[in-house]
Amino acid sequence: MSAALDLIRNSQRVLVAGHLRADGDSLGAAIVIARGLRDLGKQVDLVLPDPPDGRYGFLEAETSWSLYGGQGSLPEHDLLIVCDCSQLDRLGAMGIELDRLASPRVVVDHHPFDRAEHHWDAEFHDVTAAATGLLAVDLIRQLGGEPDRVALEAAFVALMTDTGWLKYSNADARAYAAAADLVAGGVNPDKVYRAIYQQSDPGAPRGIAAALSHTEFYADGLAVVGWIDSASLKAAKGELIDTDEVLDILRSVGTVEVVAFLSERNGRIKVSFRSKSRVDVNLLAREIGGGGHARAAGASLPEGVSMQSAREQIASLLETAVAANASSS
Repeated sequence: MSAALDLIRNSQRVLVAGHLRADGDSLGAAIVIARGLRDLGKQVDLVLPDPPDGRYGFLEAETSWSLYGGQGSLPEHDLLIVCDCSQLDRLGAMGIELDRLASPRVVVDHHPFDRAEHHWDAEFHDVTAAATGLLAVDLIRQLGGEPDRVALEAAFVALMTDTGWLKYSNADARAYAAAADLVAGGVNPDKVYRAIYQQSDPGAPRGIAAALSHTEFYADGLAVVGWIDSASLKAAKGELIDTDEVLDILRSVGTVEVVAFLSERNGRIKVSFRSKSRVDVNLLAREIGGGGHARAAGASLPEGVSMQSAREQIASLLETAVAANASSS
């Protein structure tokens, strides 16, 4: 981590970025770092490859960002910091352009990744951290700064969304202590919760209902695959911006150990995995070009893969994982 701190100290103009459709952790961490480095006298540009998850748009009221405008649009910089993502290809076209540039790269992340596959000049990396947003706070403090109230709220968004409001397995004692410190620093949990989870459109519950109507159980109830396509959502007059609610409901079934949910996004099928305690879904996601954590991971299948084919592929993947887990236990 010292190499990352040295690179940041020696930089003047920093480009901070998150991954495609930035979630609460990616966007929250990026905001913490961007605001903290500006307070330390750096010139900072916060650029996202595309619009973030709409539930976190309220954060833009106090921290502005710009969206990638295509080839040649990136601001000049002498350091790149990418938050919550160790793969430049997860930044889409923006990542392709960044990969061609010679500027030093720092990753701030808590996901496991293969260093042989992905080049970074330095890392601020800890797989035991509950959220990348907490690493971002630590980074700013190690540089001699102190996150302001807005940055603390962004860190709280990162922590709470990545731990399922402190109910997932990554919510350890450090996560609870960090949440208490952030609240003591002025964060209003009720305000944040309402901004994220209580601003849905009427189509949201209809979308969840449509998604739950498309589920199949496998491996004697140990695995379940759910799915929704654009046509089904349209017929239900529903929307499904986020799949966490569906995944949590499916994972709540007593027999279920591992869940996969498939949805259509921008012409491709996105797969979200969750497990309770035994199956490492990061390994499953990596088999199909994705990644994540042991209990929560995801991937996007190549263009042209049909929903039916995807469902068969993922069901087979889950059955194999459950069988392998049973034989090793």
